Amino acid sequence: MVIEKEFCKCVTSTSVYTIDDHWGYWLHCSDCNKKIEDEFHYYDEPDDVY
Repeated sequence: MVIEKEFCKCVTSTSVYTIDDHWGYWLHCSDCNKKIEDEFHYYDEPDDVY
């Protein structure tokens, strides 16, 4: 059985909030309360230099 993760499908979001995890945090949409796809950030993530 494959469980599909549900991510935010809102066109625009009024704001976002974070939920911490052991390795980092997810950004969540304040409107639908779902994770925003590709928005997991690790705590030891290097700064983008480009």
